[in-house]
Amino acid sequence: MKTNGTFKSDTFLNKNLEFWKALEIVCVVECCGIDAFDFSKETIQKKILDYNELDIIYNIESLIYEIDNSKLDRISSYLFHVYEDKNIFKNRMNRILIALK
Repeated sequence: MKTNGTFKSDTFLNKNLEFWKALEIVCVVECCGIDAFDFSKETIQKKILDYNELDIIYNIESLIYEIDNSKLDRISSYLFHVYEDKNIFKNRMNRILIALK
């Protein structure tokens, strides 16, 4: 979803909201933003056992595809409380994909 010059990533992330919230273990997003989430390989592999891994992978891959095809330079996410360069966000999503596979 693209509005106001920012690519809104939550359209894809909200499809697996429970999984993403399960990674919010360092702090709370309202306080620490994206730093509240533990994106370590160990935590991702532990938490994914309770969710549909293929669905999550598909949604992340779809998000990355849309980011690659967007002319917008910034990504925003209410879920992660983040507004950042699209390449930084995309790299984070790719690292999560690697941890899932």
